[in-house]
Amino acid sequence: MQGAAHGPALTSAGKFPLPPGYTTVASTFAWLDYSDRDRKRALDAVDLFREDDTRDELGLGVIRDAFADRLFPGTSTIQTRVRYFLFVPWLFRMLKPADRDPERFGQRMRQMQDQLRKSLMKGGEALGVIGYRAGGNVQRLPSSVYWQGLRRLGVLRFDGSEADYARELRTTSEAQRNDDGEPVGNASRVLWDAELPQPPEGWLDATDFAITSEEARYLSDRMNFAAPDSLLAHLIHVGRRPNGTDFPWEHVPPAELPKALSEELEHARNFSESMHGASLLYNLMLAQEKDLEDLVEEYEEWLAEWWEALKQRADGFAKWNRPRFWALLAAWRARVPPPSYSFVETWQGAIGTARRIESILSDRSLHELIRLRESFLKRGRARLGNPRALDLWNGRSGAGQLDYRWGRPVRQILEDLIRKPAKAT
Repeated sequence: MQGAAHGPALTSAGKFPLPPGYTTVASTFAWLDYSDRDRKRALDAVDLFREDDTRDELGLGVIRDAFADRLFPGTSTIQTRVRYFLFVPWLFRMLKPADRDPERFGQRMRQMQDQLRKSLMKGGEALGVIGYRAGGNVQRLPSSVYWQGLRRLGVLRFDGSEADYARELRTTSEAQRNDDGEPVGNASRVLWDAELPQPPEGWLDATDFAITSEEARYLSDRMNFAAPDSLLAHLIHVGRRPNGTDFPWEHVPPAELPKALSEELEHARNFSESMHGASLLYNLMLAQEKDLEDLVEEYEEWLAEWWEALKQRADGFAKWNRPRFWALLAAWRARVPPPSYSFVETWQGAIGTARRIESILSDRSLHELIRLRESFLKRGRARLGNPRALDLWNGRSGAGQLDYRWGRPVRQILEDLIRKPAKAT
């Protein structure tokens, strides 16, 4: 697309120069060797729970996650509802001295979290209940899903894993409580934020995801205190509900944001929209190699739509300061491997000089760029040129546009916090 910024020139060694602040990072990839049937079943299971397919097929995850952590700190795509940020600490603060035994700790926490699942279902909840389908056999408990987020927001004051937490409990004395039943001078004051609201009466018998005004204020304050310059804190403060938007820049135009936040969101948008074409081209190549004519036609149409959308924002891309983009990532200590940097810059340079979508579709060097990228990332498991791996392809792999966790869980977090809170019971 004319006017877009060009990538840097190749060095004499045939490699792209590194952006300021970056060093070489060694990377290795490991793969578990299952049968074709097992791999197909695993892929099908993933598909059942996937909303928008944004799997990291082209190795852009480091960049994606750096912006997601910056914009929406404390979140992850496996989170569901915001009240789990309260449910989990409430459960942990219920632990008794006998539960500190290493053999009993894990069993007790699983029992309690399963009781939470049953309580939510009894309270009429279904969407967002962790373990709703798997029941007591759920692999990822709420505590593991929310542990890092709780620490990032300062609700959890302990710098360690759940296993470390169990060991820490064994070194503390039994909790002492004052006349109001509040813990004083004990480990819970150290391990969890002292301002954590108390749970409602009978919440493990039947409960739901509707938070009270007190709970909403607490979580909003924690998010604002932990990351006051984040987009998440800003949107909570503004109090504007997402209303089904697909991307954060559709919800709030960058021009309405503080300068620094506006710049970060604009970089995130430019990266998301421009690199989406690489993901679509990868899927088109898979469809072509598998000789799926209908799917080939669909991906060609999607690429044409992507190109038209890019042209509509030609001025924005022309002004995109990519050196600044890389400098921000370096400042955030995002360890972008040199091959990832080279891949992104090569793609950006190609679409920056292309005049028509046909130029991209017929550019053999871009096809080779995608092929080599997949081969580098997946080695013997690459689909392109590998009939056995290609046979397991279901027609869509990482074709969704990056939204930086907006679709899940950020929209729901905002809905939970911004809509009228329930009255305390």
